[in-house]
Amino acid sequence: MATSIKYQTPFEKAQWLFSGDPFGCEINHRVQSFGTLGLIANPGEALTLSLQADWLSLDNTQSQAFVVPPSWQAQTQQPIATTSLHWLGSQALAQHNTNAFLEALEQGSIWQVNIATPESSSYQISSSPISTQTVANQFRICRQQLLPKPFRYLRRLELQFATSSSLLSAAHEQDLYAMYRYIQADPTIAEVLIDGHADASGDHLANLVLSKARADEVMSRLIELGVPAQMIQTRHHGNRAPVASNLDTAGRKLNRRVSIRLVKSATPSALGASK
Repeated sequence: MATSIKYQTPFEKAQWLFSGDPFGCEINHRVQSFGTLGLIANPGEALTLSLQADWLSLDNTQSQAFVVPPSWQAQTQQPIATTSLHWLGSQALAQHNTNAFLEALEQGSIWQVNIATPESSSYQISSSPISTQTVANQFRICRQQLLPKPFRYLRRLELQFATSSSLLSAAHEQDLYAMYRYIQADPTIAEVLIDGHADASGDHLANLVLSKARADEVMSRLIELGVPAQMIQTRHHGNRAPVASNLDTAGRKLNRRVSIRLVKSATPSALGASK
């Protein structure tokens, strides 16, 4: 087997860069002549290890990534931790056992990626373990301040309710708190649209009243959390807009719901800016 071509930025040129806000945190490290190693934290997701190549593109290929001690710390370069990177084009990502790679930065260890291509080429990509502790600390602080959930999760929530009930569950409370945090952080959120529904069990008028109670309960909780009341619009529909059959238990469960939608504007709203 041919010897791997090795890539590592000389220590005197090595940099670790941090960027972050409540919507995401990232560390980047440029590997000279190859690409960029990174560590990414997004709301509600596992920590992601990333390798972005400048000139290599692979599909449905796995590469092994390791944490290894620097040469001056150990006689042998036995891996401290490992994970598999999955390639899609010029980027390879991993989300398993990635916390060890953050810990490696604090301990001055090396990230190493071994790449074998279908054409039998072999590459070894290594980080430069210099000035890593500062960005690791910035990254940890940033992760603590991340929003609980991303917009793609919160943009349309469906909260399901027990039969004849408008009480909020613990899971509802978590989702509503995550929504409040997102609205607080993103000034482009212009409206919160709440629609209450019921299944077809019982009297039509009673279902209409129950759907209103559910919508009002959600609205009240969002206002208690700190969402401005003038941002919120509520409607109630009784059993007139089912999303599933009312002829079975599973369908009725899906129909006992409150839908919440976040609406963005092209420019930051005055309400958002005032929060």
